[in-house]
Amino acid sequence: MSGTVVFVTDFGLADGYAAELWGAATATAPAVRCVDGTHLIPPFDVITAAYVCKRLARTFGRGAVLCAVVDPGVGGARAAVAVECDGVLAVAPDTGLVTYLWTEAAERRAVRLPAPALASATFHGRDVFAPLAARLASGEALAGLGDPLVAPVLRRELTPSAEGSALRSLVVCVDHFGNCATGIRRRDVSGRRVAGLSWPGGSTLAFVSTYAEIGTGLATLWNSAGHLELAASEASAAVLAGLGAGAPVEVELG
Repeated sequence: MSGTVVFVTDFGLADGYAAELWGAATATAPAVRCVDGTHLIPPFDVITAAYVCKRLARTFGRGAVLCAVVDPGVGGARAAVAVECDGVLAVAPDTGLVTYLWTEAAERRAVRLPAPALASATFHGRDVFAPLAARLASGEALAGLGDPLVAPVLRRELTPSAEGSALRSLVVCVDHFGNCATGIRRRDVSGRRVAGLSWPGGSTLAFVSTYAEIGTGLATLWNSAGHLELAASEASAAVLAGLGAGAPVEVELG
């Protein structure tokens, strides 16, 4: 029985590129189920895409195949990979897109993917990744797709660094509502209290459990992916704080 392919790209919705992924996947495996996770990742933003891949992997669970294509180096020297992390499969350019999937998994393996001879040098999403994702979703074994790889490329900046009682990280995603998810996770604070969040030009000491508790101004909370988030009530925290994906943040732990 065929499974599900979930697409995560920066292709947008205006040009038909996203639909070509569906076409390539269903031409390879007509019974596969395709889902648009999102095609609205900011152009070339690998960090945001890595975070979105984590969220979707958590939701779709074992057996799902992520087809993640945010690929500034398409046609260049970067490799292509397929991974299996705690039962979730993913195909992607080897640029760090699978960082969270790989580093948070208990069981993981990876292969390096060959590029088909007839693949377009400018559209590996259609000609390489979508067909391979469909083959995996149809039950083909990961090991048969390429040569074993010790580990994919990992974006080290997605892991917070500690300095005394502080954790330094960055904004890994600004969502549609303007909420700013940081790279700091519950697991990173080891049960300690979040005493405050600061960023260039601002800070907040407010910590809440829900958006409704924020009132006016800015506050932090644990979001549904387990990441510390800067948020506002019925307003854009990104606009109020002047933040975007990749901006540095620092958390003081109590």
